[in-house]
Amino acid sequence: MLNKRCVSVVLLTSAALLGSSSVLAFDDYCTPKLNKYLENVQNTVDSKYISQRQKDVAQKILDKVKNSRNETEDCVLIDKLLP
Repeated sequence: MLNKRCVSVVLLTSAALLGSSSVLAFDDYCTPKLNKYLENVQNTVDSKYISQRQKDVAQKILDKVKNSRNETEDCVLIDKLLP
């Protein structure tokens, strides 16, 4: 009986560790992708070859992300920004 409990505790602990590491890996995947997207949007805002209307839209995107990035996870923002 004691062996079954030990085995189940080990399995639960292993599952928890694997689950938490996959969550961290998921965040690591989303953050660079979001940063690259925001870099491209910033380049749009800074470009002299882009129309003012497109620059305004790009600036609104940057403002929205800046206001919500601390409260919202990067992967959620990517889902909202990229279809």
